[in-house]
Amino acid sequence: MKKLLVKFDSNWADEMDIDGFMVMTQDEWDQYKAHTKKFFEQLGERSWSFGIGTNEEIEYESHDEFIRELKVEEITDVEYESLAHLFKYYDGTVQFGFFPDLGYFDLEDLEDLE
Repeated sequence: MKKLLVKFDSNWADEMDIDGFMVMTQDEWDQYKAHTKKFFEQLGERSWSFGIGTNEEIEYESHDEFIRELKVEEITDVEYESLAHLFKYYDGTVQFGFFPDLGYFDLEDLEDLE
């Protein structure tokens, strides 16, 4: 099964680069896109922001705006093994830096706002 390196590349107020990555399968990437799209659809006209420091946050007005921050490339098994050796988390995911995983997009939290 092919592996994808999904890189998050953003910037806060032209002062701080916010970068990270996560390795996913194609199915996981498809699920990620579908879940985040549904999240933004449920937001309606509201924007979504997340904290990146004590008082800093990045705000997105739409799913398209958010998804443009992600770059995807296929990686080889050898590249995956190297990344896994260096960056495997306790839960088995391979990631590093800041990456907005699905925990940031909790649909149940949105229900509480309504």
